[in-house]
Amino acid sequence: MDRPTSLFDRVFGQPRPVWVMVIVSLSFLLLPIAFIYLDGALDEFFNQGRWRVFLLPPTIILYIWIISPLMTRMGTIVIESLRPLVLLDDEDFDSQISKASSINPSHEWAAFIIGVTLGILSILIGDIDLNAPWSLVYWLISISLMYGVLSWVIFVSITSTRINATLHRLPMQFDILDSTPFEVIGRQSLLLALAFIGGITISLLFTFQNANLSSPEFWLVNILFVLFVILIFFLSMRPTHKLLLAEKKRRLKPVQKHINQACQDLFQRLEQDQDAGGLSREINSLEIYEKRLLAARTWPYNTTILRTLLFSVLIPLGSILVRLVIDIFFP
Repeated sequence: MDRPTSLFDRVFGQPRPVWVMVIVSLSFLLLPIAFIYLDGALDEFFNQGRWRVFLLPPTIILYIWIISPLMTRMGTIVIESLRPLVLLDDEDFDSQISKASSINPSHEWAAFIIGVTLGILSILIGDIDLNAPWSLVYWLISISLMYGVLSWVIFVSITSTRINATLHRLPMQFDILDSTPFEVIGRQSLLLALAFIGGITISLLFTFQNANLSSPEFWLVNILFVLFVILIFFLSMRPTHKLLLAEKKRRLKPVQKHINQACQDLFQRLEQDQDAGGLSREINSLEIYEKRLLAARTWPYNTTILRTLLFSVLIPLGSILVRLVIDIFFP
């Protein structure tokens, strides 16, 4: 099915040829050097380490541009993977997904403009000291664009959760003892968490200073970022968890009712010295089935996904070590 394409998808979400990505990336990364050159301040730009700060905005924007097609593709994979479970015909299914996918372009523009405004405000209240006019122009444009794109990404990410929410509200038929079809949701949540971790890592690589190591605020902020990533991971899977948990409870209820009734019948027969018949075997079989239901997973991730998440949260710490090594060899 062809979902409605948002403005963000048309700009960032479409895969591009490698040569286009290379040319655009090099142009973005060389742009600050060109502005600094116009001010005749290349020595200051490199010798004082200001190049890191100036390269952060284009790097963040390029990072979003590179990972957005992966996120878009994963969203399509989720829909295709869960489609066989949905008890609707193709026309009704496509209608529901299209309705959930549509985004008003004016809302996207509003999100972008809000981000640009915040970027301008951050410059006005910041303490950056730039006497070079071209550098100041570049800084104003790049920071505004970065904040605008980040605000745009956040808005589109929040809006896109309607698709998964709609999918989980549709009538489904699945086996609670086999949660494999839902592991794609876990992979999608992992990819989202990794995207945030990548952004944090890039920010640390470009903005970290050795003095940060002795700053409690630095560690507090980054610990909160890590906790936020873990929270995002689980919150994005919460609709699936609720669906699987509800199905698990629905399947458990009659089984436990049969076990209780069979136990009562068995006790009465034993009290009356009657033959228990096949009640014992029936209770054992029901208890085995109950244990399997109780052990059924209600979160759509496996050990590999969880291990990858736990390892990835250490990547920002690794980026700090890389920066320390770079500063040692290239002071």
